[in-house]
Amino acid sequence: MSKYISLLLAVTALITASGCKAKEPATVSLTGIVYNYSQEGYVSIKINGKSAGATVRKTEMGGVSGGSGVCCFDLPVGAKQVEIELEPSLSEGYKTTATIEKWWPDLAHYGVVHILPGRKVVMEVRSVHTWPRKDLMESRFKELGIKPSKIYTLA
Repeated sequence: MSKYISLLLAVTALITASGCKAKEPATVSLTGIVYNYSQEGYVSIKINGKSAGATVRKTEMGGVSGGSGVCCFDLPVGAKQVEIELEPSLSEGYKTTATIEKWWPDLAHYGVVHILPGRKVVMEVRSVHTWPRKDLMESRFKELGIKPSKIYTLA
């Protein structure tokens, strides 16, 4: 009887082990859109090592540049943070971690990067095209104690 139990346990272990593969996280392929609200220009923006934008010019205080799409980079579904690599046009590149502020997974198409003054970066994942975010710019100015004379629209 113990032979049969041992055999049954061995067969069960083999069946269970063969089905236990590490599952890759589900990903979504996104078009990168970059908005630059800072006074630094950038030649390259990468998300988790993949290109998400290129050549966004610097702006005047209160302005914004960018908005074109670069296809495509993969992002794990439900990610809360990403590594953003920025290469300014006139200084050394740097990496930062950006929190994904909004995640709209249903039919997500766009990974939107907002580069704010003081090298703060916010990202959102959206299913529809987006526009610059005046609320992000104004809250960042408040954080930094900056009072711009004018808030501009997309340049």
